[in-house]
Amino acid sequence: MSGNSIWHQAIRYGAVGVIVVIGDYLVFSAVLFSAPAAYLLANLAGKAAGALLGFVLHRNFTFRGQHRYGPRRQFASWCAVLLGNMAVSTLLLWLLVEQAGANAFLARVAVDALVILTTFVVSRLWVYRAA
Repeated sequence: MSGNSIWHQAIRYGAVGVIVVIGDYLVFSAVLFSAPAAYLLANLAGKAAGALLGFVLHRNFTFRGQHRYGPRRQFASWCAVLLGNMAVSTLLLWLLVEQAGANAFLARVAVDALVILTTFVVSRLWVYRAA
């Protein structure tokens, strides 16, 4: 198996994901603790911080190697994925908190499980597609 097999990339994605999630949750928690009613703003701020960190780490570590597209196009694609993630995660978070009465922290964990898996697939097939 090459270092760019789906399994190697999935392992690296998970390792980078831990770092990204920590950064994301630190920002999310800081905003949420300072303004408990602002959980949607906290979600957006955390996602943005994590996404910027994730772009750099995934480009240079997770999906390293020869890329079909250059960094500018990758960044534009990553931003499109980020906007989609932010919209979906914010909607799902709102549904879980407001409609189902879930705790914002626990709801965020559930939402992120879905978003993280989807992002790996989209990143591999589109954003960081191999040459």
